[in-house]
Amino acid sequence: MTAPTMIRRIAGLLLGVSLLLATGPEAAGQQSAQPPERGAQGRGPAPAQAQTPPCPIVADPPGADFGIVAPGTVVASTIKLINPFDRPVRIVEAKPSCTCTTVDMKGKVIPAKGFLEMPMSMKTANSIGKKGAQVTLVFEGVPVPLVVKLDAETAYAVRANPPHIDALEASRMRGFFELISNDGQPFTVLTVDGKPARTADGSAMKPAVRQVVSYDLTAPGLNPNGVPPFLIVETDHPKCPVLDLRVRHETTRISPVLNFAEFRENLGVVRNGTPAPFEIMLKHAGTLRVDRIAAQHKEWQATLGEQVSDGDGLLVKAALTPVGVPKGPFLFRCQFGAGSKTSDLWIYGVSR
Repeated sequence: MTAPTMIRRIAGLLLGVSLLLATGPEAAGQQSAQPPERGAQGRGPAPAQAQTPPCPIVADPPGADFGIVAPGTVVASTIKLINPFDRPVRIVEAKPSCTCTTVDMKGKVIPAKGFLEMPMSMKTANSIGKKGAQVTLVFEGVPVPLVVKLDAETAYAVRANPPHIDALEASRMRGFFELISNDGQPFTVLTVDGKPARTADGSAMKPAVRQVVSYDLTAPGLNPNGVPPFLIVETDHPKCPVLDLRVRHETTRISPVLNFAEFRENLGVVRNGTPAPFEIMLKHAGTLRVDRIAAQHKEWQATLGEQVSDGDGLLVKAALTPVGVPKGPFLFRCQFGAGSKTSDLWIYGVSR
């Protein structure tokens, strides 16, 4: 390469570098530029999301909040459906979100410029926690449906703190937990996991609104196969004879094939020879139906009852009859079968 040619190439490179430093990378082909945000460079603002207008039929009040109630309680309320139109409006559909909710409004007519009362009820689960349901109403000539919500929280008259036992480590197989009376009624703890209850300091237990008791998962208890999945606590509180605390342990994982809404059922106080009815919910059951039930305990007889489907969930009614069950708390499994699928539901309570 001749000297003049080399000089010209070096001059060209220097010119390119000087331009790059002066104008930044955008001048070099826009290689590092970020794509413009939506609405930039004259394209206009992004279109707003279309919002569904509210239903012109008004619910007064807009829903029902039943507050804190006992598990297995049927709560009820009546609201008004207000029609703002100059014509009567017929209800063509009134569909609850689950079989636990009852409403009968299909085919009824709200008078012009008037209102119609809508009674509705909901049965809460037998376990503790928040429960929500809704009723969807479709009206003739009205394009937007109306949704009415029902809410409740279930809680026993005695609550545990914490609500579970963390026994994932060997050092926590023994310990203490607190029990508090929600209604201010003094009580004593009778048994824990089938064994006589003991206070944290070993003193004699006296009626109080707060008790601190000990547990020992290394000692034999209600589950003959080892650590119980639920710690069963028996009290003399008139509104809470028995409750449970979930036990977290490597051997107590529950993964049923049937999609139980709850993994255990509290029968409360039972007596020999008297059936104890209960209900369970199978989530996303579709066309599935339970065809058999069997108590996994020789002193219990199981009976399968009515089944109600809302197209998704399945409400299954059943009963367990104790025969020769000794007095005191119990914990056992009840097997449910649906075709080739079987799953166990834990059952607990106290015989008196």
